[in-house]
Amino acid sequence: MLLRDERQMAISEVETLCMEAAERYAVAAGKADDPALATLFSELAEQHQQFAAELARHIRADDDLPQPPDPDREAVKEVLTGIKGLLQGGVRGTLLDEREQGEDALANAVRTALKLESQDEERHLLEDILAHAETAKGRLAAARARA
Repeated sequence: MLLRDERQMAISEVETLCMEAAERYAVAAGKADDPALATLFSELAEQHQQFAAELARHIRADDDLPQPPDPDREAVKEVLTGIKGLLQGGVRGTLLDEREQGEDALANAVRTALKLESQDEERHLLEDILAHAETAKGRLAAARARA
């Protein structure tokens, strides 16, 4: 059994959230009925995927392995998105709400990881991810305002 310290667990959580965000953005891009929104979601999916890959390299450098995504959890989230969209009368608002919540969760996980001692390169990467999450939230808010 592999024992992880608090820093490794925090970094792993950020990596998992980046990977989940990438997957959820990719799904949202396919559901968006507005081409501009679909493009935004696709761009954000790619950026989150890049951050997840970089974090995975850091995790492996610690002789650890990244956590695999949970396909059952993702399937349940996708079904819930569809149900929320039906109940609220539109998928656009639901997709934006969920992605904003995802960015909040990611930012909170990064803030937790930044409180822990880490190497400079890892700290810079976490700071980049936090800045990206804040920028993404702004982009999502702008997309909501255009609706």
